Amino acid sequence: MSLFLALVVAASALAAADTQTTYAAPQAAPAPEADLATLGHGIDDVQLVDDGGKTVRWAELKGRPRAVFFGFTRCPVICPVTVWEIDAALEKIGKDAAGVQMNFVSLDPARDTPAAMKGYFSSFKARMRALTGSPASITRVAKAFDVVHTKVALSNGDYTLDHTAAVFLLDDKGNVVDVMGYGTPQDKMVKRFKQLLGLK
Repeated sequence: MSLFLALVVAASALAAADTQTTYAAPQAAPAPEADLATLGHGIDDVQLVDDGGKTVRWAELKGRPRAVFFGFTRCPVICPVTVWEIDAALEKIGKDAAGVQMNFVSLDPARDTPAAMKGYFSSFKARMRALTGSPASITRVAKAFDVVHTKVALSNGDYTLDHTAAVFLLDDKGNVVDVMGYGTPQDKMVKRFKQLLGLK
């Protein structure tokens, strides 16, 4: 079992035991269409590094529908559960969803190196392309999606992050067409991915 899947299996227990970490309020519903049109723009020139160590500009990620999610690999519950739920929804759709890419954008570039993310997301193979980069680059991308993230010190000297928990669905041109909040039921996730793909 990979580290990622082990975290998912343990998520319920962690949710009950995790008293030191709080999270920014997740978006419970998509923003109005007019607001969606403003998200994710003005960052085509931003350079990031994927989990294979390859430098990539944001513009180069266009060309296929994507599910973009911001988080960090040391997130105890929200991040692993959300990424697992995205993958599970795509699995339910089947081969018609094969072209959808998952982009996990790390909000913790100091700890989320390409090598660390490659191991963490090894279960997802070609479907996942995790991205990190300089703090300045990450900040630009996060702001473009109105994603809030704040470092929170822990009593043991470590830190965690409060962050917006939402999944952004992008079409093949890089436009945000939908936003799903944390906790969206699986059947609704499947329906909205089908809408993204133009399926009934």
